[in-house]
This record gives sequence, C-alpha cells and structure tokens, in this order.
Amino acid sequence: MYDMKKYCEYLYHFLHFPVYLFADKELIACYPSEDIVPPAAYLDQLWEVEINVTYIITPFYTYYGCVRIQNSSSCIVLGPISDLPYTREILNGMLKEHAIELSKADPFFSFFYKIPAENIDTFINSLLFINYTLNRTELIREDIEHPVDIQLYRTIQQKYAEISVMIKEEGIFNNNYLIEKEFFRLIETGNIEGLKKFSEQELNTNMGIHADNNLRNLKNMFIITVTLTARAAIRGGLTPSIAYQLSDNYIQQVERLTDMHAIGTLFAHVYLDYANRTAHSLLPPDADHVLRQVVTYVRENTNRNVTVIEVASHVGYNRSYLSRKMKAELGLDLSTFIRNCKLEEAKGLLAHSSKTISEISSFLCFSSQSHFQKAFKNLYGITPQAYRRST
Repeated sequence: MYDMKKYCEYLYHFLHFPVYLFADKELIACYPSEDIVPPAAYLDQLWEVEINVTYIITPFYTYYGCVRIQNSSSCIVLGPISDLPYTREILNGMLKEHAIELSKADPFFSFFYKIPAENIDTFINSLLFINYTLNRTELIREDIEHPVDIQLYRTIQQKYAEISVMIKEEGIFNNNYLIEKEFFRLIETGNIEGLKKFSEQELNTNMGIHADNNLRNLKNMFIITVTLTARAAIRGGLTPSIAYQLSDNYIQQVERLTDMHAIGTLFAHVYLDYANRTAHSLLPPDADHVLRQVVTYVRENTNRNVTVIEVASHVGYNRSYLSRKMKAELGLDLSTFIRNCKLEEAKGLLAHSSKTISEISSFLCFSSQSHFQKAFKNLYGITPQAYRRST
C-alpha cells in the first residue's frame, strides 16, 4: 500500500489542486499546508454517498471531489476547483462560508488565487484516475454522475444522433425557428425543469452545416450555441462578465476535444450550467440555502397560485421571518418576489408563445386580466400588448 501522505503530496504537485487526506473523517494531512479545509457541510455531502468516487458542485460553482480508499477508513478530498478565475465578490461570499475573520482575508484570498482554473471534465477524470491507482477499479463518468444529469446527457446525445441521421438522409435545414426561440427562452428565464422537459420532447430542427467535416461542424455548432446561450443568460440577468468568461472557457474546452461523444456531453453541460447560473442570478453569491430554495420553488410554480404561507411551509420557516429575511437580503418582500417571478415568466410567454393575454393571465394565476396588465406595466413600464409588439 502507498504511503498516503507522500501520495497526496505528489498528487498536489502534479495537479496543483488542494488535496486533503482524511481518516475516520479526521484531517490527517493537507497540501498545500495552509489551514483552509472544506466546509463541514460539503464534507458531509461527499461522505454520505456510498460509492468510492463522488463530487459536488457548491453554490459558488466550485467543485469538491472525494475518493474513498477501499478496505480502510481513509479518503482523499480534492478541491475546490473552479472553471473560472475567482472574483472578489465570490471570495467574499466564501469567506463567510468558511467563517474566516476579516483580519485573515488576505491569506484566504491568496490561497484561492493560487488554484488554477480548470474545467469539470479534467476534474472528474482526475478523480477517476486517483480511484484507479488506489483501488484498482475502473469507473467511468456515468458511474459518479447524478442520475438526473446522466438521463439529461443521454437524452440530448440521443436527440443529437437522431438529428444527425435526419440531416444526412433527408437534407433538412434550419426548419423550426420557434423551437430555437423556446429553447433560449428557457435559458433566459433560468427554467431548469423546463429545459429538462424540453430535451425530452421531439426535436425537429438543426443548426445547419457549418464545415466540411463532422467534427469541425459539431464544434462550430457548439460555438454558435454557446454564444447565443450566453446572450440569453445575460438577458435573464446573468452578469455579462461571467457569461462571457464562461463562454470563452467552454469554447477553449471544445477546441481541445477530438471525440464527438465528449462534445455532445459538453453541449448538455453548457445548457444546464447557464440555466442554473441564470436561475440564481437574482441572488448574491453568498445567499444561503433557504433563499435558494425559495427562488427555486417559486420559479418552478409560477403557474400556480403560490402563497407566502405555502413557500414558508416548503422551506420550513415562519412566514413573517421569511418575509423579513427576503426584505433584508433581496430588498423586496416574498409576495412581491412571487409576483415578479410570474411577470418574468409572462415576458417570455408574450414574446415566444401564441397564448392570448387573457390566457397568460389565467395561466399565471392572476386574479384578473386587468390586474395582470396593471402589475406588468408597473414593473416594466409598458403594457403586455405593447411589449408583445416590440419583440
């Protein structure tokens, strides 16, 4: 058996990712030696999974991974890794999460600035490699992905294969603009559940031919898609600097790939990544899990008559406490937030659906069409009808 401390030290010098060695959930060694360990909440998430290799994505879009060592109580934790350089805003949020005093902020920031940005594919492959060298067992990415993500990847890859065959056999080109608009509307509104459902529907469109070989054509399609996706996310409220840095990162990733299956997988990750970031763009990076639960629940139930009491019950908090928390941290009370999410959905329906204003009002559970029109104009300074004509 390896000298695990020496193994971790070599691993750190090879990958330049922070490496932690635990035994019976107690920290044995860490590289680099700075006393900055993953928050207990993240470690608990990693350790509660039974399989030898697992990873999590934090609210700050960083990755932590864990490799259990068979027939022992030890494990190696890798991370955090980010696919973008750390911003001061993100680090300030992480400072609170790690419960670091402001007087110690500079060493904390320096620790994270030294970690190289890396994409999730390289990170997961590193975990698989560590597992293979330590446990002599071969795993693939699908073995450690979350079941929902696996299904979505497979669905999108299957649809891509079907469309590729259709293009070659029937010569169909760019025949459904409405489907494309609906897809980017889901990105713009951060509608993750809607995006998953969309991927399961029959697709009758493609993006055309942009090169004279299949691999180059797929890469060009990817670049076009990620560019349009970034723009949709910006319209939905994602910070432009983050959206463009992310698109640059993904384009660099795809140019390094030579396998069409891997590009198909990256396609699926792009959609979910942008939609997820857009869905959380209403919140500051250091928002806690309660506010994130509220945002997710309200956005996924805009077509229901969701009440403040119902949302408070869902997250397990008192109604008045939750409203005060929303007001203090987001600047608006919970009932206003619910209404604004409905109106945000209304903008997408006005622009991209054939529903009448009356149908949209009813679908979003406004008490009357006049109430809907008044609320819409108060928020956006334009009537629903005028907004529809402008799109």
